[in-house]
Amino acid sequence: MSAFRGFFSGLATYWENLSDRERFLLGVLGAVAATLIVLLPVYLLSTAIGDLESDNAEITAALRRIQGSRNQLAAQRAERAAADARYARQAPSLGSFLEAKAGEQDGLTISDVQHEPEREEGGLRIRHTRARFQGTGLRPAIRYLAAIENSRYPVAIERIHVDHMQAGDRYNFQIGVLAFDRPTEGGVDAGVPAPSGAGAGRAGPPSP
Repeated sequence: MSAFRGFFSGLATYWENLSDRERFLLGVLGAVAATLIVLLPVYLLSTAIGDLESDNAEITAALRRIQGSRNQLAAQRAERAAADARYARQAPSLGSFLEAKAGEQDGLTISDVQHEPEREEGGLRIRHTRARFQGTGLRPAIRYLAAIENSRYPVAIERIHVDHMQAGDRYNFQIGVLAFDRPTEGGVDAGVPAPSGAGAGRAGPPSP
């Protein structure tokens, strides 16, 4: 106990021996030290909370990206399944197919059909047919093209050429249509999958 009394007595003597300026500076240093003791834990705690919030935000963003990827993969699988189902149906003769679709539109008649040589590409047999129409209205022509594209068969419009040679809503146009088949006899096995990449999931010529 006497040791503590001696310590505090020494402090009191030291304080009394200080000048007013020294006492002021010592008080300022004490105030700064007290402020640091109070504020430092608050700063460290707020920093830790901020880091935790940042980590939570990054985790949330990563989970959203994963969920988006899952949705994208599910959409790709559904698109691929639809494409496989479409390729499983072999299109009939393109001439008959085009004439049947034209018969579904009023005022639309094919004037000429020309079959191009078949070829193989990407494990598929490709048939190519051109059809010409004379004096056709624009609206039935557009509906006709949409009916071809929306067909349940693996067919695609390769080209469209339109001439407005007559007055009014009368057009001459020519279309090229492709059919994609999986050969079942000879050549490529019927189990060959549809082309992958940018053109996967839809019937049509390979993307450039």
